[in-house]
Amino acid sequence: MTPFSKLKDSLKTKIATNKSPQKPINSNSIDFNKPKKISYNDWGFNKAKYLNGSNTGLLSCLALIREDHKQMVQRDENTQKRLKEPLIAELKSNQEQKDDIEQKIEYIEKEIIPGKEKKIDELKREINEIKKNPTSVIPDKLSKVGFIIGLFILLALSIYLFVFYSSASYSAFFKSFSLNDIGVASSIFDPKAISEAYKNGITELMLIVSMPFVFIGLGFLINQFQKGKGVKKYFQILALIIVTFVFDAILAYEITEKIYNIKAENSFQNMTPYNFDLAFHSVNFWLIIFAGFVVYIIWGFVFDFTIEAYDKLDVIKQEIKARQREIGYIKKDLNIEESKIEKLNESIPDIKKTIKYLQGKINGVIIDTTIFDKILHEFLGGWLHWMNANKISPLKIDEAKLKADDFIKVNITEYRANNINEIK
Repeated sequence: MTPFSKLKDSLKTKIATNKSPQKPINSNSIDFNKPKKISYNDWGFNKAKYLNGSNTGLLSCLALIREDHKQMVQRDENTQKRLKEPLIAELKSNQEQKDDIEQKIEYIEKEIIPGKEKKIDELKREINEIKKNPTSVIPDKLSKVGFIIGLFILLALSIYLFVFYSSASYSAFFKSFSLNDIGVASSIFDPKAISEAYKNGITELMLIVSMPFVFIGLGFLINQFQKGKGVKKYFQILALIIVTFVFDAILAYEITEKIYNIKAENSFQNMTPYNFDLAFHSVNFWLIIFAGFVVYIIWGFVFDFTIEAYDKLDVIKQEIKARQREIGYIKKDLNIEESKIEKLNESIPDIKKTIKYLQGKINGVIIDTTIFDKILHEFLGGWLHWMNANKISPLKIDEAKLKADDFIKVNITEYRANNINEIK
């Protein structure tokens, strides 16, 4: 016989022989291995008398009540069914969630991914067919016309920019103005700019001739930056436009300053020194800027249009590129679907773990902690009643209450954790 069984038999024998007055039967008629015609409060009073209010006896009685109560609720199938209903509902929910995830994975693996892979194979076959039979693709004749017109305009604008910037840079950096050169046209468009620069030395000539290509190069860079991705390309294009505008403004300022100084030297009136405010309000200043800057912007747009029209002329290349782009988009979609599968698979182990945990709890015993807490406190109340009636020292009474409260708290917390969802 185990020590617990001995303790249990001893307590049952002492309860049966106890002669203390008894109260009416408690509303709880479930057998906890105690006399049925005695309340837990009276039983606690009698046990305290029998065990002389010892703390060891108190804890032993509480442990006995706990085990008896556990055995009792295990035999009560209706109560167990009621207490396990929240766990069963949660188990069903987790199983449905797992099944749903597995169905999603199966749908992606057997429907979506094969469909996209089939589409990629079809596009690859189309690319091979275009390469084998290029005549199946009909060229866009309007693209050819647009390319020719754009190329002609681009050539004309390039000549204009070459003449403008070579003359403007010569006038701004090297030309000495006279009264006959104070007109805007004569100050900018100098027909002898290149020949005069040649006379003054090869270095001056190289600077004047190469200056237009600086602006043409900036226009070409705008076209290249447009092919970029993200917000960064817009900041790069804006920076190029600002640089070009500032460069044009410097040239315009230098030219208009020279014109202004010639006027000032030959004027009978005192004229204020040339400054940015005068330049800002000068029509000639803005005329020079827009004669170069606006044409430069137009050149950039025409260049972009011409390149686009040229690309359209190569229909085979465009058709292949279109299909290659579509393949790229589909591959991105495939990566997304594979990522979805990976995330869904990652969630399954946790759900399976929860299902296994819930199943284990359902297969076990669920304790209604409200009833269990009430039983223990009723017994404790009777025990403390005996101690107070027999004038046990308050220190020992407090010690007994503290030990019992700790026992009750630990066991209630443990049962609540096991129950998962506390029954209210």
